[in-house]
Amino acid sequence: MPATYMPYVVIGLTLGLLAGGFVYAVWEQRRRHDAWSGFAAERGWNFSESWGAMEVQGLYQGQQLSVATETRGRGKGRYTTTVVRLDLGDSVPPELHVEREGLGNKLLKLVGVRDEELGDAELDAALDLKGLSPESRQLLLADAVATALLEVRRHNERFCIISGLLEAEHRGTPNSPDKLAARVDPLLALADALHAESGRVRERRGA
Repeated sequence: MPATYMPYVVIGLTLGLLAGGFVYAVWEQRRRHDAWSGFAAERGWNFSESWGAMEVQGLYQGQQLSVATETRGRGKGRYTTTVVRLDLGDSVPPELHVEREGLGNKLLKLVGVRDEELGDAELDAALDLKGLSPESRQLLLADAVATALLEVRRHNERFCIISGLLEAEHRGTPNSPDKLAARVDPLLALADALHAESGRVRERRGA
């Protein structure tokens, strides 16, 4: 190929790659839209989309639920994350504060600064706890609740229960109903376990 044609070849390839990237981005956005809207419709919830940001809203056990994409960071560090929020109502004491234990918490423990603990090694290593009461201790140590807490922690980069609101975050945007369910269902299972066990705790305290 004559050297004089090389710039045109490079330009053509560049334009082809750009066009291909644009087509793929449009296709992927449509795929996500269909996945989120279908997921919402299947569960009787509402779906909305604005400037590429998507949200599913509805009720679960009579409490507000939201699944939304949000942007974090700036510049080259900018990324999209999926955040699930669920109001737990009176299933947990309002003063209870639960977060995923991070590296900072572990380092503080090494120098003697400790959060509140339940006395269960696995839960204490996994969670940063504040506002524990006799009722919340019973609640979190119940087998079904402990298992669900650890499952939510395992599958989310950040999660917390603060002032009765359960929130979990995982980087990326699910592009299929199954992947959305994998993000949402562990939190619903935790809400179910908390709701069931809180009723049993109240019955025991009232007995």
